Amino acid sequence: MTRIVSKFGIAAALTLVSVSTAAAQRTTSPTTSSTVSKGEVVAPRVDTVRIRDTVTVTQYRRDTITVAGPTVTRFDTTTVEMVPGWLGRGNGVYFGLGAGSYYPSAGLGGGQIPGYAFQANLGVDPMGSPLGFRVTAQLARPDEAQPTATLGARPSIWNATADLKLRLPFLGSSRFPNFGLYAVGGAAYVRGQDVRYTTEATPTQGKTVQIVKGTASNWGYDAGGGATLSLGHKRELFLEARVINYKRSDAYENAHQLPLILGINWY
Repeated sequence: MTRIVSKFGIAAALTLVSVSTAAAQRTTSPTTSSTVSKGEVVAPRVDTVRIRDTVTVTQYRRDTITVAGPTVTRFDTTTVEMVPGWLGRGNGVYFGLGAGSYYPSAGLGGGQIPGYAFQANLGVDPMGSPLGFRVTAQLARPDEAQPTATLGARPSIWNATADLKLRLPFLGSSRFPNFGLYAVGGAAYVRGQDVRYTTEATPTQGKTVQIVKGTASNWGYDAGGGATLSLGHKRELFLEARVINYKRSDAYENAHQLPLILGINWY
């Protein structure tokens, strides 16, 4: 019995020694080895870690300015009118030619019927002023009425007028820069040849038509107006109507003329 127990004890002791040796081998098996002599100090290991930190800060600032006193607002207005050069209105001295129809009436209406007329203008329209001056020479050729045709040759009437000319601003705005209106009026000198005149009625005799043979001169007046259309390059188309009145003598009625003339002025 004692021998059996001894065997079991030796076997257990051997088993314990084997297990302890294996455990020691697993625990003390180093991957690296260092030899430190007695009295030496091992320097500690230093690891350097660099950290880069970027922080962006945006700051908004509001400044308030307070102005004491009244607020003054100023408006500057500049008006620029652009008119093409070829539409420039004429100014200064001008010369014109025209032609049209001619209508006699009153003292001329009994012996003459409508005919035609030619006209020449010479005048000045000062720049910046609406008032100008014009002289006109006109030749009128009315036809003789049939009852008086046998009294003489076909009549001729020369009209020479000196007029003030007033250019009116209507239609002359920037919306219609090439249109214009004007009025004329002044004195007239009339020289007729073989003109038939209607006499004034008398208590003993009614109106009759008589011819004044040859040439005869009289003074009178004229008044009228017209419209213009700028053609550019200082040329102007005009259309005008005037009444030219005069009296041959107390024995005759007042003689009335109405020429309608279309023409061109050159500045």
